[in-house]
Amino acid sequence: MTSAATGVRCQDVPLPTAHGLTWDQAAGRACYACGKLLSSGAVLGGLALGRSGAHRLDTEVWACPDREAEQ
Repeated sequence: MTSAATGVRCQDVPLPTAHGLTWDQAAGRACYACGKLLSSGAVLGGLALGRSGAHRLDTEVWACPDREAEQ
């Protein structure tokens, strides 16, 4: 998906820290860039890093698929 306002693909948005994610984004159910719920074709964005004291909060984040490339 491309952000209509910026023209940037969700998968090209820089990764946030784990602290900046919603529950759905941290669980891989929503796009880390735009927040839309994901279904098939999601693209692995990478690893959002974070820690709370001795606890690592690192989590994989996913982005909307590139619909333009599928057509």
